[in-house]
Amino acid sequence: MNPTILMYNFDKDKARKIQFLCLQMKFRIKTISKEDYLKPIGLLLNSSKPKEEELYDGDGFSQEMLVMSALSDNQLNTFLMSFKKQNIPFINLKAIVTPDNISWNSIELYQELTAEHEAISNQAIATKKES
Repeated sequence: MNPTILMYNFDKDKARKIQFLCLQMKFRIKTISKEDYLKPIGLLLNSSKPKEEELYDGDGFSQEMLVMSALSDNQLNTFLMSFKKQNIPFINLKAIVTPDNISWNSIELYQELTAEHEAISNQAIATKKES
């Protein structure tokens, strides 16, 4: 599988910067719309046109989320380090596709990433208070 980046909820300027970086690195890019949030991550990655299935019509989520698949360690490091060089603002919710999360849908992945981000933030606050 080719290295692929799934993008959620990016404004046009930030999306353009990330897309340019992906093109330079020869990564496939897919912008995921809210209607596709119920489709498994694996389906979003592997098909150019997801099968017609149940469309999501809920509120969704508005936070940016970046999902990376099939990147080598070197590609991942280069990609993330390039954000700083390209002046791409930090993205809180990032995930690498794993055997566990490839079957999740976008809502499930978002909820897991949000919970992890919150736990890390709370741990950092608690550690700072102890100092």
